[in-house]
Amino acid sequence: MILFLDGMVFNSRMDGSTSVDDLLTKVKLLLTSHNTISIASTQEKKVSAASVFYVSDTNLNIYFLSFDKSTHSKNIFKNRNIAATINKDVEDWSDIKGLQIKGYSEKLDIHQREEVLNRYKRKFKYLDQIINAPKNSNEQKIAEQFQTISVFVFTPIFLRLIDNSLGFGKKMELTRANGEWLRTS
Repeated sequence: MILFLDGMVFNSRMDGSTSVDDLLTKVKLLLTSHNTISIASTQEKKVSAASVFYVSDTNLNIYFLSFDKSTHSKNIFKNRNIAATINKDVEDWSDIKGLQIKGYSEKLDIHQREEVLNRYKRKFKYLDQIINAPKNSNEQKIAEQFQTISVFVFTPIFLRLIDNSLGFGKKMELTRANGEWLRTS
C-alpha cells in the first residue's frame, strides 16, 4: 500500500495492471478532496485561465459558478472546449499529485441550477451562514450574487492522473468514448 492524495491510502500501482475502475476511484477521491480547479479556455487564439471553486458528481462532471461577463464564461459561450488542472501547491517535484482534464463546458439551465447550488452548500458549509445571515457587507454581496450567478458543467472526456511520488512523470490516462472510460496509457 502507498499513500496517495494527502494521506488517503490506496492499494495501488499506477502501471499497466491498474484497472479503469481503480483509476476512476482515484479520480473521484481527488475531486472530493480538493476545492479549486484551474480552468483554461480560449477565444480567437487567446488563452485565459481562472481558478474557481467546484463541486463534482459521481459521473465525474465538475460544476462551477461564474458570471456570464467573466472572461472564461464568455470564452465558453464561443468555444465549449476547455482544459483544467486540480492539484495541491507543493515545493518538491516528487510531491506533485493531481489531475489534468480536457472536456467541454456549458451553462446549465435554471432547472438544473438549484441542485448544483445545494451541492455547493453541502461541500462548503459556511455558505449557508453567508447566504442566510451575512455578517458584513462582503458577505451580503456574496449572498446577493449567489442568487444570480450562473452554473456551468464541465464534462471531462480525457483524464490524466499524475503521481510523481511513484516516479517522475508517473501518469495514467483515461479517455471517454461512447460514454465509457478507456485506458489510453
